[in-house]
Amino acid sequence: MEQKFKALRTISVVFKIVAWIIAVFTIIGFFMMIIGGAALSSYGGRYGAPNIMGPMWGIIMAFYILVVGAISFISFLAAADLILVVLAIEENTRALAQKQ
Repeated sequence: MEQKFKALRTISVVFKIVAWIIAVFTIIGFFMMIIGGAALSSYGGRYGAPNIMGPMWGIIMAFYILVVGAISFISFLAAADLILVVLAIEENTRALAQKQ
């Protein structure tokens, strides 16, 4: 049986690739913010005043990056799989219709 909707299959693969790229950059960004954010927060606040949050701000931002990246990763991966599920339903429906 011929496969229809090759563009949708390609889009699904592209979504999966984008999802894994987001995952890699999220992990890199998380560790960079943990290390860099904590280091930069020790320099002080505006006009030489002490920074109230201290290294905690870097940790909070790092976890924000982690949460937003995880949500983006899951969304892109779910969209890719949703496309494949819809295509599988279409193929099964067409195969069932041809049998009758």
